[in-house]
Parts: sequence; structure tokens; C-alpha cells
Amino acid sequence: MFTIRQLYTVIAVIYTLLLLVGIITMRVLWFFPAEYDDALAVQQSEVNGLISALALKRNQLEAVTQDYAAWDDTFEYAAGDNPEYTDENFITDTFDAQSLNAVVIVNPDSDILYGGFYAGEDIHALPDELAEWTRLASNEFFSNQVTSGFQTINERIYLIASSPITPTGESNPIGGWLLFMQAIDNNYLTVLAEVARLNMTLKIPPYSVDSVNLKMPINEVMAIRQGCLFDDMKHPSLCVNLRHSNGSGPQMFSSRLLLTLLIFSLIPAALFLTLLNLLIDPISKATKLLERSNSDHTLHPILYTTPVRILELRQLRNAYNELVHTIRQQQARLEQLSNTDRLTNIPNRRAFDEALETSWRRMLRHSHSVALVLVDIDYFKRFNDHYGHQTGDMALHQVAQALHACARRADEMASRFGGEEFALILLADDARSLDAIRTRLHTAISNLHIPHGYSAAGKELTVSIGIAWVKDSGQWLESIGKEEWLRAADTALYEAKAAGRNTSMLQVLSEEIPLTESPVLSRLPDSL
Repeated sequence: MFTIRQLYTVIAVIYTLLLLVGIITMRVLWFFPAEYDDALAVQQSEVNGLISALALKRNQLEAVTQDYAAWDDTFEYAAGDNPEYTDENFITDTFDAQSLNAVVIVNPDSDILYGGFYAGEDIHALPDELAEWTRLASNEFFSNQVTSGFQTINERIYLIASSPITPTGESNPIGGWLLFMQAIDNNYLTVLAEVARLNMTLKIPPYSVDSVNLKMPINEVMAIRQGCLFDDMKHPSLCVNLRHSNGSGPQMFSSRLLLTLLIFSLIPAALFLTLLNLLIDPISKATKLLERSNSDHTLHPILYTTPVRILELRQLRNAYNELVHTIRQQQARLEQLSNTDRLTNIPNRRAFDEALETSWRRMLRHSHSVALVLVDIDYFKRFNDHYGHQTGDMALHQVAQALHACARRADEMASRFGGEEFALILLADDARSLDAIRTRLHTAISNLHIPHGYSAAGKELTVSIGIAWVKDSGQWLESIGKEEWLRAADTALYEAKAAGRNTSMLQVLSEEIPLTESPVLSRLPDSL
């Protein structure tokens, strides 16, 4: 026979034990694995952020290297026709502006034509270790495409970008290669860490071949992670110590958890169930939202509400939503940087290539009349030579903004194509619209009133324009390809410059008119 006190005591003990066992079981099998996975996801995101930030630095250096390599001056120097090129272009201001430590130019036989090393305030001859590396560099750095990578040379790390030297607007012939090198140290990583919002330091070479590859998925939460990027020879080329923002991750049991277990073991079962529902429902909704975010790779803010305002849940929701907002801003910023030309602040060649592909696919599906326009500043080398590169950069920016303003519709764009050349994709329904485009472009540049006393085309800065107009697009374009569209615009630009510059030439592409190499003069300058 039990007394009420005894029965209550037995029930309370059993209840407490079951509650403890139940909560501990939930902690071990559900909550802690979910927290651990979340912590692992945060750390994986930070590792991915580091890799993306380094990739962005590589893309920026590749873009600068390609801009220089695409100059006619660079091509002439590699051919031995412009010996003053390096003295005029690779000065201390150039190294400072592009954050360069070394510049190397090699000929098609991989012989070094120029090697400059910037240390402190002066430019010196290329150190022996960099010259030796250049002579022994793999084919990866001497190909027909722009490439880059991190290299450990004499226990010092460099980010090296290589671009084939070609004439402006062409991919052949290759006159050699241009290499830009940036030394990687803790100051370099500090700036990178501020942009990516990471806490990291550089590991000093030499590196072990057993180093962890940062590009491999992580499977363990740790406060400080050591990892490396590997070169094409499978050797570690850049290693860092990354201190994660969430430290060593969640703990299985903490003093707060033990106190919570004690409190929950003393409250009535009904109240416990009520409170349990208040806690489980929003956590379940948040967990499902996180699982959905993980499955579709899209971050969603937490929008749940509870009948009773629980501070910890609101803090968790607000903290997570702030994190989602921050990550979205970073993603948008990185995407903008990767598609924007740093000098002119308009879309770059990469963005143009994407827009060209999108426009071409749209024209294959539906009938449109679209003009691909290539614009080249007349006698820009003379402008740079006599007014200076800083003034030249200002002129490039003004011209870019003027052309950008000419792309007025949402599906139109203006971009920097390379050097002093720009590319636009504009809608032109008929010949009148096409003539209005040509007039608008020339007028936009003329209204800048940029003096150019060394131009043979006029007293002010002018442009030559090549237009390839696709009239009434459709499936017939499948026999041509977007490359032919671009080539037609380039041919028209060439003819415009051959015709005396400060004018425009038109190449029409239609189902009835075959593609030719003979553009027509749109209008002479004196009739503007």
C-alpha cells in the first residue's frame, strides 16, 4: 500500500528520470546534431567566403593583366618595335596603382624581354628566383588564355596572372605573354579579411604536402582551421590559419542546459507540455526553413511568431535574419565587383559576354532587331602619350559614362570591351532607329568636349563606331553564331577607322542578306 506522498514521490522521481532521459536523448540525437550541422555550415560558409575572396582577387588581377596585354603598344614591344614602352608604362605609379610587385614580359619562345621588380620606392631588375621560375613555368601560364594562380617561390607566396599578348580586339597572333605578380603577406590578407569579414593569418612556407585542401568539404567543427590552396602540380601554394566566428562550435552539455533540466524537472507535467509546445513549434519551423534553405541553396529569413514572446527565440530569429541580410549583401557586392570594370564603373568584358549570350539566345527564340556596336576612341595612344595616363583614365571614364547613358532600356547595355574599346547591345527596330543610335552615340561623345590636340580626326576627342545590325532575328541565326555577329561589328569598326575615323560603319545581318566583309558607311562626319 502506497501513501499519496509515496506515490507522488515515486511518480515525481520516475517523471524526473524520464524527463532527464528524454531531454538528454533529444539533446544527443536531435538538438546537438542540428546545432553541430549549423555550426559546420557556418564554418563551411566562411571557408567558401575565403575561397571566393581569393578568387575575386585572381579575377581582378587577370582583368588588369588582360587589359595591358591587349594593348597594341604591348604587342609592338614584344615584337621589338616599341622599346620605350616599358619606361612609359611600368613606372612606380603603375606598380602602386595595381598593387604589383613584379612585371614580366616574355616572347613566344618564353625568353624574358622585360622584368621589373618593385621594392619600396624603386623598380629593380627581376630577382633570380622569379626569373628562374619564369623560365621553368608550366604551360598553364603560357597558354592562349588568361590564367592566374598562387605560387610559392623561394619561400615567398605570389599571386601571378598571365595573359597572351595580342593586338587590340584580336585573339591571334600571340606575340608573347605578360605576367603581373603580387606578393602575398599578412598585410595583403588583412585587407582581404576585412572585405570578406574573416579572421585569418598567413602560414609561412615551406608547406607540407599533407596539408589540408581548403576546397575539400569540411567535416569537423574547430575554432582554428589550417588549410591550403594547391597549384596545378598538386603542391600547396597558399596556406592560412582561419579563426572561425563561431569558435569550436556547440557543446553537448553546458551549465545553462543543466539548470534548464533541473527547472523543467520540478514543474507540473501540464505546464511542461505547454511550454514544450511553445518552444518546439518555432524551432521546428525554423529547422524546416533551414532544411529548405539547404536543399534549394537559397537563404530565407525566419518569419515565425509565437503567442508568448520568448526573448531567446526572438534573438535567434533576429540574429539569423541579420546574418541572412549580411550574406545577401556580400553576395550582391561580390557579384557586382566580378561584373564591373574598376576603372570606368560600367559592366566589364565578362558581363558583356554574358549579355551577348543572353541576347543571342533571345534572338534565336523570338524575332528582334538588335544592334551590336563596337566603339573605339580615335588616336587614344596619342592622347595618353601627350596628356598622361591619369588624364587618359579620366577620359575613358567620361566616355564610358556617356556611352552607358545611351543604353536606356532595361535589356540594353554598354560595357568596356578592352583598352579604349567599348561594346554596346542596343535595340533598333528599323533603319531610322539605327540612325538615331549612331547619332546619339556620336553626339554623346561630342558633348563631352574633351580636347585632343594630337588627333588627326578633329580638335576634340572622337570615336569610330562599327555596327552589326541583326534585322528580324530567328532560327536562321543558328547557321551564323554570336561569334560571327561580333566579328561583323569588329569588321565594321575596322572599316570605320580605315575610312578616316570619327565615323561609323554598318554591317547588316538578315535572312535575305548574306554576311559579307564589306560594311557600308552610315554617315560621314561632316553630315552630323
